[in-house]
Parts: sequence; C-alpha cells; structure tokens
Amino acid sequence: MNVHRVWAVLAVLCVCLLGAAAVNWDKNDIEIFELQQALEQSEGPGASFYSILGLRPSASQSEIRKAYREKSLEWHPDKNPDMPDAYKRFERLGLIHKILRDERRDRYNHFLSNGFPKWRGTGYYYSRFRPGLLMVLIFLVVLSVAVEHLVRVYNFRVNQKRIENLRRSALALAWGAWFQTPKEAIKGTKPKSVPAQKKVRVPLHGFTDMPPAPSATAIATGQVDWDAEGQKVRQAVTAPVAATESMRIVDMMVFSDGSMAVIDDESGEWLTIEPLSDADAPTLSDAWPAALVRRFMSSPAAEPAPAVDTADATEPTTTSAKTSKTSAKRRKHA
Repeated sequence: MNVHRVWAVLAVLCVCLLGAAAVNWDKNDIEIFELQQALEQSEGPGASFYSILGLRPSASQSEIRKAYREKSLEWHPDKNPDMPDAYKRFERLGLIHKILRDERRDRYNHFLSNGFPKWRGTGYYYSRFRPGLLMVLIFLVVLSVAVEHLVRVYNFRVNQKRIENLRRSALALAWGAWFQTPKEAIKGTKPKSVPAQKKVRVPLHGFTDMPPAPSATAIATGQVDWDAEGQKVRQAVTAPVAATESMRIVDMMVFSDGSMAVIDDESGEWLTIEPLSDADAPTLSDAWPAALVRRFMSSPAAEPAPAVDTADATEPTTTSAKTSKTSAKRRKHA
C-alpha cells in the first residue's frame, strides 16, 4: 500500500469516527437545559440543582431526600401566598428532585462540570467555541497534510546529505583530498591532472567524518582555508573504521567532469548518481489531497468496444442457411 493510499484510508477512518461521535441532544438533555435556564432566571446566575438545596454535587441520596423535604416545606405555595411564581418554583423543585434521584443526575453533573449550552433561537449551543464536524475534518486534513509535508521534507534533506556525502567521498578517493581546492589556490606544486575516469570503492553512505562543502558565500569572500579543508578530507578518508561498524562498500566510477555512477549489484549496470537540488524538494502539491485529485482526474477512460467485421459476422450465418437448404432437399428426395 503506497503512502497516498494510507493517508486516504486514515482520512476516511477519521470521518467515520467523528461522524459516529457527532450526536444531537436527547430529550433528557433538553429537559435539563430548560430546567437549568429557568432556575437561573428565577434564583439568579450560577444557581444549580445542588445550590438551592444547600448541597454539594457529591451528596448522597439520603442527603438529597432530607434537603428536598426541608426545601419543599419552605417553598410550598401555601406558605408563600404573596409570591407570584410560587407554584412554578415548587413544581420546578419537584422536577429537580426527580432528576437527582435517577440516572439523569450523572448527565446533569457532566454539564455542571463542563458548562451548559445556551438557547440560540434554533437550539442549544455552547457560548464558547465548539468546532463542528466540518471544521474538525478540515483541521484533520490540514494537520495530516502538514505532517506528511514535514516528513517528506525531512526525508529529502537526509537523502540530499547522504548523496552529497557519497559524491564527495568518491571525489576524494578519485582526485585526492584536495579535490575541491581551486587551481589558483594551490600553492607550491603544480596541480595534478584529473583522470578521464577512475573506479573507486566507497562506503554506501560515504565516509562518516567527511566535512561538508564550503558555502558559496565563504568561497566568494575568500574565507575558506583550502589547506585546512584538504586536511579534514584526508583525515575523514583515512580514519579507521570501528570494528562494530559494518559498512557496505560499493563500486563507483568518477569521470573528469565530476559526474559519477555506481554499479548495481543485481543488474550489473552503472547507475548515474546525481545530486539532489533544492528545486526537487517536496511541495504541498505532492501531498495526498492533491495526489488523490490528480489520480481521479487522470483515470483512464473506458476503452471502446472492438469493432465487429460485418462481413465476417454474416458469413457463418449464410453458410448455415445453405447447409439447411441442402439437407431439406435431400430429405424431400428420400
């Protein structure tokens, strides 16, 4: 399974999981919301089923029954004849007591801890931001694209450094440790001529301690000590390999123009080793959504049915008709 297919499967799984988790409020939730809203309008903001009974959310059932009896006597309409909403308060108290006695109490405690949604004209919604399913899906797609892009860029940079290290190691073995030194910077002896081609044996990922090439800015400003750079390269090439370190050695051919090739162990053919340019770095257009769109857009059209030769198709029919007529004549003469 390729990378694009894996990302597509993960996206579909996220959609299914989020779709299954996205449910509407049930009737018990709506009843709790309406009762809580009416309670806050009557008793003030911050009022809860427990606060009007003088209890904590962890109160036991016996404590709830005792507090309800005391509060029902206090809020009874007969004892509050001058209160216009005494009957509604008393009825609300009874509903609160019922909720706190059954399994709906756990649901109320959940909203009490996480916040109650507010009525917004068409339904209950949280006043603070709660992303919907579409926004969550968009976020997951963006996150997956970002992660995929970062992984691709990281792998590209690692491969870029490995290939560069391999090429520099091959050049050091073919042209000497001072292979990168400009001719005008060589002191004393005359610069050696570069062979047209030379075969060398190099570790697959190059020498471990091979220094990176000097930057273009340092070369342009004359800040590079080419003699020191050559010494670093020679130390990297001649450094002993640890006994615990296993290196795969490959055969490479280095040409005078700086190009090189490595031999393939399976086919025995020479494969060109080109440096990875920054222009080849992965872009967002290589991510799985764009690749998925390109795949659907470039899907081959249905192949047309092969043409049938009418002459060939009618010939067997004509022959069969002639055979039938001959058989009929023979039966008649018989």
